[in-house]
Amino acid sequence: MKVAGVFLLLSLALCFYQGNAEMDAAAFRGTEPSCDNFNLRRGCTREFEPICGTDDILYSNECLLCLHNLQRSSHVRIKNRGMCRTPRAYPTGN
Repeated sequence: MKVAGVFLLLSLALCFYQGNAEMDAAAFRGTEPSCDNFNLRRGCTREFEPICGTDDILYSNECLLCLHNLQRSSHVRIKNRGMCRTPRAYPTGN
């Protein structure tokens, strides 16, 4: 009986671990920003609706993330809406 209980607990722990790993992988991939909603030629508003990119850089809003992708020919996606857990400094053009 004890062996069956230990086996059951180990099986549950493995299931939870795999679920967390899949969630972390999904966060790394991120979601595609809706860049078609913005006229990037006119620029972005100054509204602060923070977006954490998959590059761990905090963007003030989704439009600025799209503008960054356009200017740098990169493909940063949205890791999460809100502050980054471990933000990096925004790269300067030096």
